[in-house]
Amino acid sequence: MIIIGAVALTVLAVASSCQNGKMEVSGVEKEVHDTIYTGDTIVVHDTVVVKDVRYYEGRWLKQKFESCEWKQYESYEYGFVVSYPEFMVKDLNRTSESSVFVEYKDIRLIAKAYKDDMSLEQKIKEVSRTANTKSMGENFFMVAGKMSGEERYFEKDIKMNGYWLYIRAEFPQPFAPYIDTLLQYVKNYGPSL
Repeated sequence: MIIIGAVALTVLAVASSCQNGKMEVSGVEKEVHDTIYTGDTIVVHDTVVVKDVRYYEGRWLKQKFESCEWKQYESYEYGFVVSYPEFMVKDLNRTSESSVFVEYKDIRLIAKAYKDDMSLEQKIKEVSRTANTKSMGENFFMVAGKMSGEERYFEKDIKMNGYWLYIRAEFPQPFAPYIDTLLQYVKNYGPSL
């Protein structure tokens, strides 16, 4: 009980020291906009309980995406190649000959090929039901939207020879400014990449 009280006091001290766009943590002042916070804070009878707290330094995350080496996944069955940052971990349970699923923290990159005879117009109508924004090209379209809570997605669907390929980034909304490298990769993805 003493430990929980100490944690609650620490959290209250940190929360109360955040003023004028700056936050003091362990005697070091930090710009608040450089820190991304995800987690649940619950107040029970004037006691603050912090559940699943994760702090990510925004600049560090941005630099990590911009300066890393990229690995490649190649589908021999469908003939496409997808690159991804080397620090993202491939989920072997979700990766197959037609798809790849990699993640880092709460950030995911998914690519999947599948056979479907739908036209571009039919497919965008089906996929864009939950999209906030959409755009269309000659043989592709892009959609972006909200999944649940702060979860967002950005997806590009491409009509290939006899199949569809989609590549999709999923991420908490506060991460968006820091993962621009990944989002640009999805946006610019093409079969020759």
